[in-house]
Amino acid sequence: MISEGLMQKLSVTGLCDDSRRVKPGNLFFSIPAEGYEAFARSAIAAGAVAVVGETMAPEGLTSKWIQVPDVKAARLEAAKIFYKDPFSKLICHAITGTNGKTTSAFLMNAMLEAEGRKTALLGTIKNKIGDKSVPASLTTPGLLDLYEFASRAVAEGCTDLVMEASSHSLHQGRVAGIRFRSGLFSNLTQDHLDYHKTMDAYFEAKKLLFTKYLAENGVAVINIDDAHGEKLFNALDCRKVAVSRLGKAKADVKPFGEIKSTEDGLEFTLPMIATDKFETPLCGDFNVDNLLLVLAWAHALCVPEDAMRKAITTVRVPGRFEKVWSKDGKHVIVDYAHTPDALERVLNVARSLCRGKLSTVFGCGGDRDKTKRPIMGGIAERIADKAWLTSDNPRTEKPADIIADVRAGMTTDKFEVVENREEAINRACAELKSGDWLVIAGKGHEDYQIIGKTKHHFDDREIAVKAMTDAEA
Repeated sequence: MISEGLMQKLSVTGLCDDSRRVKPGNLFFSIPAEGYEAFARSAIAAGAVAVVGETMAPEGLTSKWIQVPDVKAARLEAAKIFYKDPFSKLICHAITGTNGKTTSAFLMNAMLEAEGRKTALLGTIKNKIGDKSVPASLTTPGLLDLYEFASRAVAEGCTDLVMEASSHSLHQGRVAGIRFRSGLFSNLTQDHLDYHKTMDAYFEAKKLLFTKYLAENGVAVINIDDAHGEKLFNALDCRKVAVSRLGKAKADVKPFGEIKSTEDGLEFTLPMIATDKFETPLCGDFNVDNLLLVLAWAHALCVPEDAMRKAITTVRVPGRFEKVWSKDGKHVIVDYAHTPDALERVLNVARSLCRGKLSTVFGCGGDRDKTKRPIMGGIAERIADKAWLTSDNPRTEKPADIIADVRAGMTTDKFEVVENREEAINRACAELKSGDWLVIAGKGHEDYQIIGKTKHHFDDREIAVKAMTDAEA
């Protein structure tokens, strides 16, 4: 469909599938959708040398139109040619699941770096090539951005790529053309049902990492404490490793004896991997899950033990149970928890460490899955002593409507409604006494708040630190 000779003849200088981003010399791919003709004309007006589409050429575009039977297949073919098939030159690793992807990806990347490898990282918080970091806008970029990123990683001398694979990217084929050396599955809990509609469809999207994109000699590392993880493990016919914090009999990697958990971190023993116990400043049972998964992965790939230990003691993940204030017995945690399961697990960990009262500030995102809102309200009410219900990223919904959905799952008056998020954080911080813990949930690493369709600078961590500092003055 698309050949190197054709691209040379057209003097293609870049590839694009978003008419708003077209630059002169680009080859534009017209993905079938409503309004495709207008997008194609816009691309030509912006300087595209040609448009690749599945339909007959619209009037006036015949000389600039390349008709193909499958535009997405043509786009993949062109990406491999233009970017010189970069994924064939990288060892690629991916993790999927609802929660834990970012922390696990950071750990994987840190272990490979500790082994002496030059890595690239793609994820929710940031994209990184070697030591160069750039902000990330999507958990998994679009296919053309992904190929461009991989091409840069190869040019910079990277040997490995670690990435978070979102359900959207797997379902939409954004990782097409990649064969992953390893795939990890953390868990599956309610999220993104505005897109997938059902949990079964959500699971089938995640499953694609292992059934469609894992290399023939690839290894799957799966948390079988999760019901969907166990289902996935049983269904796969490949090299696979089962991981269980709960000590399930068929697990290949599971802790031996007590898991020591304090506000200073975790200690546990994995006799399948090492004789001496592992120690890390990461907190909580959810991080035990992340650590077991990644340590099992590293062991399967023969990463040296000293590299594993160095990574788990030094890695820091912004906005993931991040302790932003700890003084005079008062503790303030900022976490990205924005699903029912994540909120419940974060609050349970804080509850287990708290010697005083536990409070939480949280909201739910607008224009997203509404069914989880009352569930999260019920969880906060059950675990915390007090909840401050506020705005998250309301987007185009009214904050009061979102908060009303959250309140629908609550049956007591253990909450206050403060629509303005900064005010809610300030008031929650002002109430803290020695021994108390505050969990500010939902936005984590984000340094913005989306109101309407506009992004405004807003960082939970900055607001909390200022509030606590002012309280100390």
